[in-house]
Amino acid sequence: MRQTLLLALIGLLIINSPLLIPTQASTPLSCPVDRSHLIDRLGGRWFLVGANVPWLNGGYGADFATVEEWNQHTYDPDTTRAMFRALRQKGANTVRWWLFADGRGTPEFDAKSGGAVTGLDANFLPGLASAIQIAAEEDIYLVFNLWSFDMLMADSTIYERGEHAGGHRDLIVDPVKRASFINNALLPMLRYPVGSSSYTIGTHPHVLAWDIFNEPEFGIDDPPHFTPAHNIAQPVTLAQMQRFIAEISGAIHRNSNQLTTVGSASMKWNSTGALGASGNFWNDTALTAYDPQGYLDFYQIHYYGWMNGDETYWSYSPLFNDWYEGRFDKPVVIGEVPANAGGTNRTPTQLMAELHANCYAGVWVWPYFNVNDGTGQWSDAASAVQAIADTVPAEVRLTATILSPRVYIPLALR
Repeated sequence: MRQTLLLALIGLLIINSPLLIPTQASTPLSCPVDRSHLIDRLGGRWFLVGANVPWLNGGYGADFATVEEWNQHTYDPDTTRAMFRALRQKGANTVRWWLFADGRGTPEFDAKSGGAVTGLDANFLPGLASAIQIAAEEDIYLVFNLWSFDMLMADSTIYERGEHAGGHRDLIVDPVKRASFINNALLPMLRYPVGSSSYTIGTHPHVLAWDIFNEPEFGIDDPPHFTPAHNIAQPVTLAQMQRFIAEISGAIHRNSNQLTTVGSASMKWNSTGALGASGNFWNDTALTAYDPQGYLDFYQIHYYGWMNGDETYWSYSPLFNDWYEGRFDKPVVIGEVPANAGGTNRTPTQLMAELHANCYAGVWVWPYFNVNDGTGQWSDAASAVQAIADTVPAEVRLTATILSPRVYIPLALR
């Protein structure tokens, strides 16, 4: 997330080298002919392209939930439809939309700080189902982000960020409270019906994937590879974060037919091959040690200018390190890039084209709505998305090529 970039520069770079902007992307080998570097879903393999929605109408953590202290609930079906339609008209196919964030709106807790989850507020599931219905009508696929490292900030007050914002370390480290989230929030969400269809949220084809945690690395205190962001008052260890992600991913795999991922802050922590990277801490071995079904279906890394590096000792840029050079064992979506391509020494169109040529599985620009952080907004990237959609329509235009399992076709009588 853009707000972490300066923190990353100050506290997370372990090599004191001058920052350079990548001037020339490496030229990769041809991407796999079988398209195994793309996202496997709906009977095909796809390049995901679209935008991040950290909040709708200015309501962080209040899009589907309600921040009761401020009576803030910002979900609006008309705004949602207009957004989906604008994306689709330019060829976009996906939206990464944030749900719980720091916990200020939902789920519901039995205490202000460190409490167990008791359920979801009354607005949450109906609003989520409405957004999914509209996505299906507008032919947009959704990736819902559950949590962000903000949940590990200090417990807040009504007058700061909201009574339940932050202070949720126990949700990660306490097995009883982890189970309360899974049983009282996650599973009811997956099982909730979507409109008059026979789908639930957990089986709906337009819910593509679940992004379990946004930039978990900024909430981890585990030297030598992890130093928490300065505003993280309740950090966890790497093992604790891995267990949390694995148990959530396992629960999703057992109770839905959808994919899982994690929004890694940088390929620094999600690659064994990138120049100067620390390793891949979200691989199958690291996660399935805690839950046999706790693996991720695809990786997701974020890219901002601070990751460019000196290109001699380190660079975490996906422009400098292609998919092969990163030694990734799964498809990789670039889950956040500045919509205006700021800090990349590229135009948005060049940025999109090079990331595709480097065999990545998609790009979600940050953000759709301008959040005044210097990264721009959807209108800055719209023509770039249109260009990539026009260039590789067979990879971008998601269409189901297999029958839905809910369709019953009787055997013909002889």
